Amino acid sequence: MGAKILINAISYYEVKRELLAVSATRKLEKFENFCENFSLALLDSKDIFDKSAQIYADLKKKGKLIKDADILIASTVISKNSILVSNDTDFSKI
Repeated sequence: MGAKILINAISYYEVKRELLAVSATRKLEKFENFCENFSLALLDSKDIFDKSAQIYADLKKKGKLIKDADILIASTVISKNSILVSNDTDFSKI
């Protein structure tokens, strides 16, 4: 049996908000159909926020801050002991 694939809730929000903002109705429908096959990785524990705060503090000390959304995505992945698949280079700073 393979690993369970989840969509990070923040990533879901980021994609959906942009499709709605540009009225990309057809793409939005395809996106929603795609997402029906997967659960969302939710921000559902204090550990995620504790990890986010630590990541933020570490990056700030290094002068390499990234967007809060990316910090929350990364901390969700770390807290849930998951693997992140992304082409966003900001994640390499964590």
